[in-house]
Order: sequence, then C-alpha cells, then structure tokens
Amino acid sequence: MDDLDEIGARYLAHLTDADLRALVHADEVSPTEADARVQALRRVPELIIDVLDRPGVSAGLLNLASAEDSQRFALISPFLVFAAAIHRIAADLRTAAYAPERATPRLRVPVFDGPQLAAYLADPAHRLFLAELLASFARSSSGVIVTRTPHGLRRRRWNDLDLGRLAMLLDSLPETDRPPVWRRLGDLTLFLTGVFPAAIERAAGGSLDLARLARTTGLPVPPAVGFSPADLFEWFGAGWYRLAASRAGTAPSVVAVTALRDNAAHFHEARRVLNAAADRYLFPVSVDWFPPAA
Repeated sequence: MDDLDEIGARYLAHLTDADLRALVHADEVSPTEADARVQALRRVPELIIDVLDRPGVSAGLLNLASAEDSQRFALISPFLVFAAAIHRIAADLRTAAYAPERATPRLRVPVFDGPQLAAYLADPAHRLFLAELLASFARSSSGVIVTRTPHGLRRRRWNDLDLGRLAMLLDSLPETDRPPVWRRLGDLTLFLTGVFPAAIERAAGGSLDLARLARTTGLPVPPAVGFSPADLFEWFGAGWYRLAASRAGTAPSVVAVTALRDNAAHFHEARRVLNAAADRYLFPVSVDWFPPAA
C-alpha cells in the first residue's frame, strides 16, 4: 500500500454510509448508480481525496450547513464537514497571494504567505491531518485524577479543552505513557491557535502560568519577550509534538511519528491554514481578499 492508498483508507475509515452517499450526490442519481459510485469509493478509497479536491464538491458539502433542510446536514459526520472545509480552503489558497491574519476579533490583515500555505496543503497527508484534528474536538473528553498526598487523597478534574488541566495528567503517568498526552497538548494548541485564537490571547495575557506549564510538560521556560501570543503558542505546540514523537517508543506506527515530526516543523503553516478555514468557512468573518475557487 503506497502513501496515497493509506491516506485514502484513513479517509474511508472516518466516513459513514451517509457521508459516502453525500460525496457521490446519491440524491441526484438513481439508486443503482448511487450504489455503484459508493462501491467505487470503497474499492479505491484514494478517489475520496480526488472527489473532495473538487471545489464544487467541498463547497456543496459546506453549503449543507446553511441549508434550510437541517436534517440533511445532521446526517453528515463532523469529519466530512471539516474535511470539506480544509479541502475548500486548499483550493482557495492555490490562487491566493495572501491569507488573513487576526489583528483584533473583527479585524484581519493580509499576510503574503498564500503560496507557502498552498504548498503545505498540497500534501494530502497534511489535509488529512488537519481534518482529523478538527474532528477530534467535535466531542471533548474529561475525567478525574485521584492522587495520594501527605494530607490524604486529592481529586483533580481534567479535560482536553483546557491546557492547564490537561497538562496535570503528566504528573500521574509514567514516562512511557506520556506521549499521548503530549500529542493531545499539541493538538489542543493547534486547534485553539487556529480556530479560537481569542482563548490563546487570554492565556498569554495572564490566565495561564506559562512558565509553570512549560516546566510541568517538560519544555524549557518559554521566551519572555518578542513573541506574539500566536508565536508563543506555536512554540509550545511544536515542542509538545516533538516530545510526543521522540518519546513514542515502538507503540505508534512509523507513519504517526513521522506526521508529528512533520507537523511540528510546519506548525506555523498548519495554524495559518486553520485561521483561514475558520474565518471563511467555520465562523465566517467579513473579509474577501481572495475569492473562493470556482
């Protein structure tokens, strides 16, 4: 199985029967033709990448979000919606010299890095990585850690949408079990900097003790000056991805470790792509410097 086959198989693993029928426009053809198209995608899953790369297909899937028939949208999985957004922004950026960068909650400024972002998205593995990342936060996880202290048992609640609370898990885990937490810390940082940058700005402004966060998670103390909130948390996220990759041992696949190292090196591009996708397709902001691809 070559890389494209494996990536296509991973797309297929995420998609429901309803997703596949939406991809082949099952409601526009006969049942026999729809079934034949779905079976073709199952036999050759790399075709799913080609289908999503068609701007008309990804745009049509995203349009379901605003359709009056809400039941149609409810049948599509979060993964397919997010994959459509990533493939759609990839098509947009192929013809754009610049992409928006957040200056204030309602103000964006153009940054002339469109070609670099398009080059990042040209790799199908990167498009899959971002779609899986977004879908992984469709539902949050939480729990309680119970530890023994000199004063008795201590209960601490964690959840995977809070960097500080998620980092607490590392204290209670042996070294060999920490890579998944480092990975999730990197995922959460990329998700927040890309989709909810206001949360990162609040954390950098004092709601989170960044020096303590670094020490708790095995990173050096972060730079004190010269970093914007986005730059600072790119530094954190890339560092956590590198820790997850370097301490992973033999448990995860070589592909997974390679993806972590690759996206640690390209954390900035991944964050900027998510900013553009969120502003245009997830939480639309009124900027229109580059028109959607036809």
